[in-house]
Parts: sequence; structure tokens; C-alpha cells
Amino acid sequence: KADAARKEWLREVEGNSIRILYELTRHLDDDSPNESKNRLLAKFLEGDCEKCDRVVELCLKYDERARLAEYQFYRSDEADELEQTGAVEIELAALNAKLRGGGDILHRVCAIASFASTGSKRCHEHILEQLETQNAGMAVLKKALGEFAVLLDDGDQKQQLSGYLAAL
Repeated sequence: KADAARKEWLREVEGNSIRILYELTRHLDDDSPNESKNRLLAKFLEGDCEKCDRVVELCLKYDERARLAEYQFYRSDEADELEQTGAVEIELAALNAKLRGGGDILHRVCAIASFASTGSKRCHEHILEQLETQNAGMAVLKKALGEFAVLLDDGDQKQQLSGYLAAL
């Protein structure tokens, strides 16, 4: 029980840390005081781009979790029941399962990676290289950002994600 509780706690801390960092990247721009945006981008470059490596690792981890959750939903009895009754659109229920399974964090961590990628050429090159090393590519980021943007109402957040998509 203690080991399971510790794993759950670590998962929550990781998720909360990603949410906080995402919010930070959402609100920093070129007009932020004390060159805050550039200072955060510089953090991604420290230690031979270790933070870029970590953000790629997290993107791939949560992409896998979200895909697995969606796959498991489609294979579940719940999906069969929803399809038979037609009470809820099955794609919407699958998206909900995907978001609960890691898609929500995936969207945010890919937005963080896009912040770094679009803000620094060196980060972009490093992130792309790391994705390609894992047999992935910028398509992972683009797909997650596109899905995230579709879920949002028009506004600053959606506009920022669209800017990332255009720049990637």
C-alpha cells in the first residue's frame, strides 16, 4: 500500500508540476519584465539541454498513456454499450477516456515543448533530434497541440497554441 501511495503521490506531483510550468509558459511573452521569457528558455538549454530531454521523455510517456487509454476504451464493454444505445457519441466518450488517461497532461507538456522549440532554435533542433532518436517527430507535438486547440474556446490560449502550430 505504501508503495502504491508513493507512486500516486509522485504522479500527482509530476502532473501538478507540468500544469504549473504550462501556465508559466502561457503567460510569459517578449514584454514580460526582467526578460523572464528568455530566462526560462535559457533553463531549457542548461546542462546540455537536459530539460529539453525531459520534456521529450514526458511527451512520449503521456502520448503512450493517452493512446493506451483510448484503445482500452474502444475495447471495453462501456464502448460496446454506448455504441448500441447511441446515448453518447462514442468519439466524445473515447476522447474523455483519453484525456483522463494522460491526454490532458500530454496537451500541456507538448505546449511546453512547443514554447521551448519556437522560442529557441537550439531547443528546436535538440527536441527534434530527441524525438527522431525515439522514432517520433514533431508530428507528436503538432497532433497534441491541434487536439488541445480544438478543445478550447477562442481566446488567448487557443491563439498561442495556433501560433506554436504555425511555427513548428
